[in-house]
Amino acid sequence: MIRTLIHASENDNLYIYDHQFRLSILVHPEFRKAYEGSPDVHPYYLKKYEYLRKQGFFSKSKPVNFGTVNESMIKNNMAEVPQIVFETTDFCNLNCTYCALGDVYEGFDVRNQKKINTEHAITLLKYILDIKHKSKKNQLYISFFGGEPLFNGDFIKQIVEVANLLKSEKEIEIRYTMTTNATLLNKYIPFLVDNEFELLISLDGNEVNHSYRSYRGNKKNSFEKVIENIDMLQRDYPEYFINHVNFNAVLHNRNSVKDIYEFIYSRYHKIPRIAELNPCDVSPNKEELFNKMFHDKRKSEAEYIKDQSNHLPHEEMLQYKELTDFLKNYSINYYVSNIIDLFPGEKKYLPTSTCLPFWKKLMLTTNSKLALCEKVSYHKLTVGEVGETVMIDVPKITRQYNFYYEHVKEKCQQCYANKSCDICMFVMNNSNLNKLDAEEFKCEGFHDLGTFDRKLHRVFSFLEKYPEDNLSITENVVIV
Repeated sequence: MIRTLIHASENDNLYIYDHQFRLSILVHPEFRKAYEGSPDVHPYYLKKYEYLRKQGFFSKSKPVNFGTVNESMIKNNMAEVPQIVFETTDFCNLNCTYCALGDVYEGFDVRNQKKINTEHAITLLKYILDIKHKSKKNQLYISFFGGEPLFNGDFIKQIVEVANLLKSEKEIEIRYTMTTNATLLNKYIPFLVDNEFELLISLDGNEVNHSYRSYRGNKKNSFEKVIENIDMLQRDYPEYFINHVNFNAVLHNRNSVKDIYEFIYSRYHKIPRIAELNPCDVSPNKEELFNKMFHDKRKSEAEYIKDQSNHLPHEEMLQYKELTDFLKNYSINYYVSNIIDLFPGEKKYLPTSTCLPFWKKLMLTTNSKLALCEKVSYHKLTVGEVGETVMIDVPKITRQYNFYYEHVKEKCQQCYANKSCDICMFVMNNSNLNKLDAEEFKCEGFHDLGTFDRKLHRVFSFLEKYPEDNLSITENVVIV
């Protein structure tokens, strides 16, 4: 049962948090005594507690009204899909130890050095451009993913050529993006620059930090070639590098947040994205290796913050992002950016934060399957396939989603994060997803009272340390 709670910050300041009203109030220690039924509480705070209780605080929260998906929602998303992702090839010239498509994990299709079917890709591209043209949605991102996408550079060039011919006819603006390990970058730099590709380059820091990213053949660290190519790009096309190149890094036991930021920022003046190793779907026989490699981002970041010379922007701190999420979704500021919720009637929520099909992107795999995105195992969910035509069974997708929602919503009703979840059902462990309709189902992101209390402790401790963030976030993030 979700209820109002009293929690404390690091400075021992006490706050009420009420889930129903999305309201937090600073309270006196005597108020907690009234809440706990102490016999020697000050009369003023006893009256205050009774007043709030009469207004609906400290009572059982109303159940969340969870909705369902219908076919028209999915069809509308198809017409508005903002991004197509092409799995250019499932082959990579590197054999990164922690790769999500490698031996450490299970659940993805077998990698067999297969390249995407170009005809099927063009069929999908024309299909999407056609329905976007009819719906007057005039922007589309085309992204290339792998494996290492540049291992199939001819395909990328062909798709760009076709898209550039079609975009004026369909009156659609097209932007290109790619994630790359940069080892083959030198062969394609002029092409990428001419077409203004948004590049996301994988770089884990210095040479030691980067050592899990070794070549598949000779097992050598790819660092030297990667840096050579990045330096060449920066030297020959400095303006493009400033405007279109970014970095992502994987955090593991051979690097730290400090290592990553200091190397990439000092060399390229870029703030990298940093991701932890994915704890889901680890192969049972690789758990020991995974645990050895895993490095907690929150702890690593906290260590870096202690260093006064750190390059970590305030807005990139996990605690800042957690505060932003709280102010946007768990406070009365919620109604500033969701004015429609002030109208009479009860709002409906969808369980979890699982993207609806085509809401953010659509991915074509090397097996010509249509997937939600590159993060979701294709064994868990595909939404269609492409052959001579594009085949999408909207009724089947609708039934499948509503089946999942129907079974997961009971767990969501008991979760303190049920109005602002950050969990995708399809990146849960296979063992959990298969138990959705069983008693033993567990959600990795479930917030019981204790978990949510710890979240509030972090949020309000950070807010007390940086009180100016309240106004800044409200004005620049919440009010949009």
